[in-house]
Amino acid sequence: MHCHLLIPGLSSSFFPATPDSLQVLQLPALNALLVRGKQDSCTSGDWMGWLCREFGLEKQHDWPIAALTLLAENDNPASGFWLLADPVHLQLQRDRMVLMDADGLGITNDEAAELIATLNSHFASDDLIFSFVRPDRWHIRLLSLPRIETCPLEAVIGKNIREFLPNGPDGKFWHRTLNEIQMLLHDHPVNVAREQRGDLPINSIWPWGGGVLPDKTTPPYTKVWAEDTLAIGLAISSGTPHAKQPEIAAEWLQHAAVPGQHLIFLNSLRNAALHGDVHRWRENLLKLETEWFAPLYHALSRGRLTRLSLTISENNCVRTFSATRADLWKFWRRKKPFMIFSGASST
Repeated sequence: MHCHLLIPGLSSSFFPATPDSLQVLQLPALNALLVRGKQDSCTSGDWMGWLCREFGLEKQHDWPIAALTLLAENDNPASGFWLLADPVHLQLQRDRMVLMDADGLGITNDEAAELIATLNSHFASDDLIFSFVRPDRWHIRLLSLPRIETCPLEAVIGKNIREFLPNGPDGKFWHRTLNEIQMLLHDHPVNVAREQRGDLPINSIWPWGGGVLPDKTTPPYTKVWAEDTLAIGLAISSGTPHAKQPEIAAEWLQHAAVPGQHLIFLNSLRNAALHGDVHRWRENLLKLETEWFAPLYHALSRGRLTRLSLTISENNCVRTFSATRADLWKFWRRKKPFMIFSGASST
C-alpha cells in the first residue's frame, strides 16, 4: 500500500536558520524521510496545479478550481464558466493596496447575502451572477468565457494586489469591475455596521480559479482522504472514493485496508504559513511529526506500507520525496535538510 501525503505550507522559511534546522525542531521521522527518500525534480507552480495535473487535467486559462470546489460543496456547476470571488479586505499602505483574506473577517451568512444581493443587482446587465456556499467563499457564474488569467488568493495574502490583478485580453474589464465593486462596497450598510462595531469592512473580492467543469478526470488514487474542497471535487469528478482526513495516522492505518495508492491531504500547516504565524506553524509541525510522520515511518519500516511519499510546495515549486522500506536503511545519506528545501535533489 502506497501512502502519499500532500502537505501545503511545509515551508523552509519558518525553520530556524541553522544547518540542522529539522533536528533543532526535533523531527527525526520527517528528517529521515526527506534525507533518505528519493526526490523528484522541481515542478513549477503551486500545490493546486500539481493536484489538478495528478488527476489528468489540462489547464484552461486557469485551473478550474471554482467549478471543482462547487462540486465538492454539493452544488451543480455543470454549465457555465465559474470564478471564485472570495470576499477580502483591502488596506491602503502608503502607495500599496494590501489584501487580507476572509480568515480574520468573521463574515456572517446574513452579511454575505446582503452584499451578494447588491452585487447581483448592479452587475445584472453584465451577465455576472454572484452566489455563495459559505460566507467566506463566493463564486461568480459567467454566461460567456472570459479571456483572463488570474492569480490564486493564497499568493496575494499580505501583498500588494497591483502585481497580481487579472491579465489577458479581458484584463482591463476586470480591473474596472473590481473598481466598481470596491465603490459599491465602500459605504454599504453592512460595512458601515461592521466599522461601527470595530470590524474590518469587506471592501472587495478576489477573482481567481476560473474555468468550466472538466468533462473527465483520471483517477490516479485508490482513495482520497481530505477535507479540502479542491481535493474532494477532483475525487468526485474522477469517481474516486473519498473520506474525511483521519485525525491521526493510527486511525488511518486502521481503516485504510484497501491496497493501492492513497492520497492524504494534511492541511494543518497551510493557514499558519499563509498568515505568517510562525509559532502556530511550528506547533502544528511538531504535532504532525508525532501523529503522522513517526507512525507512518514505523509502518513503512515494518512493511505495512510499500512506499511513503510527501509532496510539498514552496516558491512556485512543487517536489515530492518518496521512500521505500529499503531506503530507510541508507544511513550514509546525511545531506543537510536545508539543502533539500533549497531544491537540491537526492541521489
